[in-house]
Amino acid sequence: MTRPQTLASGTDSYRNVAAIVIALAILQMATGALSVVGPLTLVSQGAAPLKIGAIVSAYALGFMLGARLAPREIMQIGHIRAIAGFAAAASLGAAALYISGAMAWWMLVQFIIGVSVAGFLASGESWIADAAPSQSRGAILGFYLVTSKLGFMAGPFLVAGAPAGTATGFLIVAALLTASLIPVCATRRAEPAAPTTTPFSPLKIWKIAPSAIIAALISGMVSGAVLQLYAVYIQDFAASSVTQTAALFNAAMIGGSVIATWPAGMLSDRVDRRLVIAGLAFTAGAAALVMALFSGILPPIAIFAIAAIWGAGALSYYGVAVAHAADRAPEGQATSMMSGILMVWALGSMIGPLAASTVMSFIGPAGLFLFAAVALFSLTGMMLVRRTGTAPVRDEDKSDFEPTATTSVSVVELMEHADEDSADPDDGFDSGFDDSSWRD
Repeated sequence: MTRPQTLASGTDSYRNVAAIVIALAILQMATGALSVVGPLTLVSQGAAPLKIGAIVSAYALGFMLGARLAPREIMQIGHIRAIAGFAAAASLGAAALYISGAMAWWMLVQFIIGVSVAGFLASGESWIADAAPSQSRGAILGFYLVTSKLGFMAGPFLVAGAPAGTATGFLIVAALLTASLIPVCATRRAEPAAPTTTPFSPLKIWKIAPSAIIAALISGMVSGAVLQLYAVYIQDFAASSVTQTAALFNAAMIGGSVIATWPAGMLSDRVDRRLVIAGLAFTAGAAALVMALFSGILPPIAIFAIAAIWGAGALSYYGVAVAHAADRAPEGQATSMMSGILMVWALGSMIGPLAASTVMSFIGPAGLFLFAAVALFSLTGMMLVRRTGTAPVRDEDKSDFEPTATTSVSVVELMEHADEDSADPDDGFDSGFDDSSWRD
């Protein structure tokens, strides 16, 4: 009797993991769709780029705060109730955006949506980390990250037929957020306990791995700006439907990152990771410069190809930066280092949209990628300078590269290191997630 029970238990674990992964993929569809619907609606209302950038930054601020508050909510009401509450709040927020075009209203609602999405991700990802069988956790992690990116790619296509400024797009986003609850209701396993980690402060990380701080900050600035404002940029060359062009452009960027992440990580296991970051940043910077200067000249198919190259570079090096930080982390403290890096990324994700939208206010939509090019070329130079001043980590001392998402709270990645890290049994739940923050 023991063996059938064990098999049943294992089957239930995989079913629960699959259900939560599907729920989070649907959530990413909703956020991907909102990244098109929101900016294009504001543009149709005559909003200036700086206004759009401020609203995007409000979402990022809400996401970071949600990541801080979510563990306490999970502890008090459990994962399922937390997911239900956060999904409902996000769904209501998506529908409420259509009520008014006032900047204060949009900032407030986007802030609430950011809090809710972060809370949903925190609940779902910690559930995956607990439910995944240890012998296949790495495979499940990779499957989750790919599924999440595919969801974000698919979202804009679901609203591609919705005219900008109409209620249709917002209703689709709200429906997706509601639909994400269905797989959660199908789970059969008891709710897990939440993971804990004590994050390093950015200053402490700077003393140990300054290159990781620089790379994470610029990654947040660039990806936070581009992934939320690209729908404004594509108007310069959209030949037909703006929403359809936005969906294809987003798919090109995310697709490039999916293809490049693993090869970049494997290469960084063999050479100095700072050289890999510099190479990826230079490649992305060159692609960004081309898109900034020639978006009105090149045919759309060429722009999509260059966008894929940009995504392969700009959206792939964050994981390499995390691995670089892990290489230099004190023994047993890689998780704390990773959590602190996420806080730095979140800070960049709030600064980037404001800075990029300011540039766009002066030179037009092309300013988005001009901002990205300057930031990425600066990162290239700083990585090369840092390499001349500090010896690389020996190959035998490097941590194994693992794919790391920047469009989520990244609880799963933290849990991947939990068995290796030392844990203080007296640490309370309040120490968990405090500096986890919003990523692809």
